[in-house]
Amino acid sequence: MKPSRRRWIQLGVTLGVAAAFIAGAILIAAAAGVFGTVRAETSQSGATEGGSQAAVSQGSATPTDAVPVVLQPAREMVFEERLAIAGSVVAKRYALVSARIPGTLDEIFVEEGDYVEAGKTKLFQTDSVKLAQAMAIAQEQLRVAECAVREKEALLEKTLVAQQQALTDLARYRDLNARNAVATQIVEHQQAQCRQLEADVRHVQTLIDLAKAQLEQARLNVKIAEKDFTDSLVVAPISGRVSMRLREPGESAGAGTPVLRIDDLSLVEISVFAPAEYYDRIELGKSTMRVTVGATEIGELTVTYKSPVVEPKLRTFQIKCLLPEPPSEVVPGRMAQTALVLQSRRGVGVPIAAVVKREGRNLVFTVKNGKAAAVAVPLGLQTDGWWEVFSGIEPGTPIISKGQTLVSDGTPLRVIEEAAP
Repeated sequence: MKPSRRRWIQLGVTLGVAAAFIAGAILIAAAAGVFGTVRAETSQSGATEGGSQAAVSQGSATPTDAVPVVLQPAREMVFEERLAIAGSVVAKRYALVSARIPGTLDEIFVEEGDYVEAGKTKLFQTDSVKLAQAMAIAQEQLRVAECAVREKEALLEKTLVAQQQALTDLARYRDLNARNAVATQIVEHQQAQCRQLEADVRHVQTLIDLAKAQLEQARLNVKIAEKDFTDSLVVAPISGRVSMRLREPGESAGAGTPVLRIDDLSLVEISVFAPAEYYDRIELGKSTMRVTVGATEIGELTVTYKSPVVEPKLRTFQIKCLLPEPPSEVVPGRMAQTALVLQSRRGVGVPIAAVVKREGRNLVFTVKNGKAAAVAVPLGLQTDGWWEVFSGIEPGTPIISKGQTLVSDGTPLRVIEEAAP
């Protein structure tokens, strides 16, 4: 092939490729134009439809300045000033039982938790063998003293007989002496004998008095020995339950050393210590205390004891309330949650959250003709989430309890909920 012909062929191929590229570009541009047109129409149609929907929505909406609120009516209730204090349950009556007669514990007849009855239940005994022997010795000494009295009385009787005989002989000797039948010396000797027997009678009577005194002493010794023996056996001084056993058999038990503790669980007290600044506000027999022990609601009790003095170091004073026949779970030693009622009165209340402070005033908002109405209220006591108000609000008045921070006097309202009284 000639060179000139080859060049023409190459030129033709190049022109063909270029024409193909140009044709493709024209097709792409045409397609893009069509797509843009469709997209524009679609967008315009969507905008038109959205505008219609917005117009519908705008026509049915609530005014945008209405504030949603929750209402709760004011109510009449009892308001109290209370002082919450943790206290304790204590036994009104208890006994620390010690040995009356010091000695070794022979036996303890009760265990912890046992119920004992006053004057009947045996608790423990000390040195019973030694005391029984001492009582037997005292009784024997009493019999000896009784014999001694009888002996002296027999001696007195014998001496009186001899004295009577001597007096008879003296009278006979005097008669004989008057007739000069016996010497005067014999009469004088008999007189001396009578005086001696008279002294013997007085001596024997003194011996009898001494023997009787010894007899009475022996009787008293017997009573003491019997009392010691009786006291060696200790019985329950009060009715209740044994709460502590402090000694065991074989140990020494001295006077004043407790062996057992008995608590009367039928009568307990709720004891608290209040700050000294409340001393004048607690009245014996009038002030009340609400008590809870664990999960047990005891209720309201009257103050039955108020300490006559204030403890100088802690600056507190004791208050007690008597609780007869307490529930089985209310026992001495348990903690009690108490609330001393310092004052109580009826009044009108509003929820604490409903009160707002603005420009130095305490306000609540009510509803009037669909708008908020501000009411200034003087406040009193707080009780169980409610403020006492002295004026401006009547029982049943609807009060804004939620949403009140977003409103002012005259703000349009939209009530979304009205709480029960």
